[in-house]
Amino acid sequence: MIKYRQYRWAARLLGILGLVFFMSNFTAEGIEDFTMQSRTRDLTIVLVLCSLCFVSYIVSWSAEIVGGMLLTLSAILLPSFVYFFEDIPGFTSIIYYGIPFLIPGILFIVAWRIKVIRKSASE
Repeated sequence: MIKYRQYRWAARLLGILGLVFFMSNFTAEGIEDFTMQSRTRDLTIVLVLCSLCFVSYIVSWSAEIVGGMLLTLSAILLPSFVYFFEDIPGFTSIIYYGIPFLIPGILFIVAWRIKVIRKSASE
């Protein structure tokens, strides 16, 4: 029997690691890319998307499906914006801006799905 708690805690721990990695990378190198071109609108959009990632991660601790879907959505939107509007290479934007949120988002959705299947099987 697959336990959904394993997926939930793996998502939580990977989410914490992803947020720490992303914030340290973004504050060390990422903000300079946006401020060098003095485009404050782009920086504002990136910060709003980062805030969405952070809020969705917090929501996912109590509601896995909502947080997981928001994390997955933000993991698609953030690297897409960075790739199309900031001229950062696609592979780099996916690795730095997408993966830290995509993997926990998928794991939260899987944990919720296992929990629902398990609950319906027991009834």
